[in-house]
Amino acid sequence: MLQTSGTLRLGLLLDDERVPYWAARTIDRMSSMEGVRIELVVIDGQNGRSAPSRTARGSVLYRAHSWLDGQMNRTKQDPLARVDVPDALRNVPRVTHYRKEDRTNVPEGEASNIEGPELDVLINLGDPRLSPELSDRARYGVLSFRPGDGSRYDGRFPGFQEICDGEPITASHVRRDHKGSATAVYRSYSSTFERSEKRNREQIYHKGISFLPRVLHQLRSEGVPGSAEEITGGGTSDKRPENVDMMRYFLRRLPASAGLATRRAWSEERWAVRYRLGEDVPSTFDGFITLEPPARTWWADPQAAWQDDDLFIFIEDLTIPGRKNRGHISVIRVDGQGKAERPVPVLERPYHLSYPFVFQWKGTHYMVPESSANRSIELYEAVEFPYRWRHVKDLMTGVSAVDTTVVRWGGRWWLFANIRENDGAPLNDELFLFHAKDLLADRWEPHPRNPVISDVRSSRPAGALFVQDGALYRPSQDSSLSYGYAVNINKVLRLDERGYEEVRTSYIEPGLFPGASRVHTFSHVPGITVVDTFMTWPRSIRGR
Repeated sequence: MLQTSGTLRLGLLLDDERVPYWAARTIDRMSSMEGVRIELVVIDGQNGRSAPSRTARGSVLYRAHSWLDGQMNRTKQDPLARVDVPDALRNVPRVTHYRKEDRTNVPEGEASNIEGPELDVLINLGDPRLSPELSDRARYGVLSFRPGDGSRYDGRFPGFQEICDGEPITASHVRRDHKGSATAVYRSYSSTFERSEKRNREQIYHKGISFLPRVLHQLRSEGVPGSAEEITGGGTSDKRPENVDMMRYFLRRLPASAGLATRRAWSEERWAVRYRLGEDVPSTFDGFITLEPPARTWWADPQAAWQDDDLFIFIEDLTIPGRKNRGHISVIRVDGQGKAERPVPVLERPYHLSYPFVFQWKGTHYMVPESSANRSIELYEAVEFPYRWRHVKDLMTGVSAVDTTVVRWGGRWWLFANIRENDGAPLNDELFLFHAKDLLADRWEPHPRNPVISDVRSSRPAGALFVQDGALYRPSQDSSLSYGYAVNINKVLRLDERGYEEVRTSYIEPGLFPGASRVHTFSHVPGITVVDTFMTWPRSIRGR
């Protein structure tokens, strides 16, 4: 590992004085970072001097599809829309660079190489082809954000080919070009948004706004990784799909769209709770009892709790369609013979509540429900368990966090939550970790490796952490095939103030439960284990 020291001196490689929105926001982040200084802006002398080719515009079919996709999937901000460079670059020196293949056309009096201060890192926010050429200009080489997986999907138009191939994951990464080699120093994985190529691409760029600042932070605090995965791909291409690509795209999407329409017309899908009594964490999943919710109702995110001889299941209680109501927290009491009572509402707010994470500390029950609609992480204590709760404090505010899960381990409190840092980015992809000495602390310290996981297949919490044979285990969601498709059980290998590591030890698939198409929560306390499953009922039973 190559350790850095002092301030990182950056140079930025840009196509023009107008840059994509995602690049402008990345520049904002880097310019405000402690220990980072932007000292040079390098403008690509080639880009923008010729009209786009037909392949850059795309085929007739692609242009028609792209227009329709844009009309049907409008978003607040297109991350690829061109905007002015941020004011932070106003007084930064500029030079123009002309690539090797274009130096015969260099305007008289303009230099064709970069002159300026000695740099630690070049950040490429422009044409990917510049990275290899200039990789030796800075001490640590060139860093660039790239859609794609670094191999198979590099060199293809971002976000499109994954849908064509039926690939459930759309990857992105930060590439480092240095001394003739290209490596991936940061990777992230999102669920492919199959219904819209536009939205699949946009979610990657919105999330990617954070990637280069994270790598720079790691470079300052930990140095350059001694080993990283080699990249075999050639980078992002602006070549739009041809007609043959569009035919493959339509042939894949039409059956899926028709199947979805048929299911919605003839059936109703609902989250339902399943549970089984038992002192130990189950190794098999037969014999679970299903609690069927009423028509047009979801019972989801079950969290188990106990007091004295009674067992309880806390749930998100939501009437469908969700836009017409807020959703609240209810509790189901289960007696010693396994008989469940009807749900009783216990916590309602003027905004949506879900994922009622319940735990005990020093004889008191606490609840941290998901309150992302209020941009807060809220802590409640039981005034009269399990039916009356009092708001204690907000653990965090101004944050888009879901499925917050708290655990006491190693003499500290640890808070896990999936967080969306940038508007337009997915919520299921990135797990953030915080810690404090006191549950009621005014500030929870962010983990230096945040997000500790950036992978839709394993990041989002799926229930309380539990201890088995002295080891700590964390349930998490696999939302790659669909939201909440399956549950991972992960053994925590390291949990401290400098690092976090886990490894998957088991996988709970929906096929383990009759009639289920998804399972996305797992909660166990001595006496009971609960899960929720997505199930389908014919619409003919809707009125019962």
